[in-house]
Amino acid sequence: MKRSIFKYLIIAASAALLASCLPDYEYMFTDTGMYTFAGPNRLQADSGDIYIITENKTGAEIPDTVKRVMAVCDVLSQVEGKEHEFRVRLNDYSIALCKAPLDKEGMDEEAVGNDGVNINQAWATGGYLNAYISYAVLPSSKKAHTVNLVYDSVRSHSDTLFFELRHNAFGESPENTEHPLNSFVFAGAYTSFPIKDLVGNGKPILHIDWDWYDGDEYSFRREKIRRHGDIPLR
Repeated sequence: MKRSIFKYLIIAASAALLASCLPDYEYMFTDTGMYTFAGPNRLQADSGDIYIITENKTGAEIPDTVKRVMAVCDVLSQVEGKEHEFRVRLNDYSIALCKAPLDKEGMDEEAVGNDGVNINQAWATGGYLNAYISYAVLPSSKKAHTVNLVYDSVRSHSDTLFFELRHNAFGESPENTEHPLNSFVFAGAYTSFPIKDLVGNGKPILHIDWDWYDGDEYSFRREKIRRHGDIPLR
């Protein structure tokens, strides 16, 4: 999981280097990460810096109902007299699913579901546990899937917090033998779960478990395998 994050950062750095060769794209540096929507044309980085969008190259405005986004910004200049405020060019963004974790004690197991879901990348910043996830879908279906982060308050302690990522496909999953395996494709999404109240002032390790299908995207099977990873706080 850590290698995936490093690879992502290397790709972002390479993109910044390439863009720096273009004369009409002058900027201080490129920043790629998860941001909190802080008002019209304002993003707050998990570092605390405020980014004021003065140029939007995406062709679409960020809806004011959005809480978190994964975005790529060129930092153009610092706001005069403001150490942590910058003018930026927004190059791309993806809306992130943002919802509070559920407590495993007393939750509705059937509603939360236990269908396969994979974590491709995960990191913790700004009081959020962030992840890029994927899951199997039927391309012709309009069924709404749900994803939740479940907090295990019984197992958790000051050094380690335990979580599960859960997915409810509402029958649209490889476990359902009514659907041939080769009829599925994989959908991806960014997620961001607020965990600041669970972490407090400590620096616990975030241990997360999830169930994903055995094999790969070209020859996966219906059987799921329990996977896990440890995420440090940053």
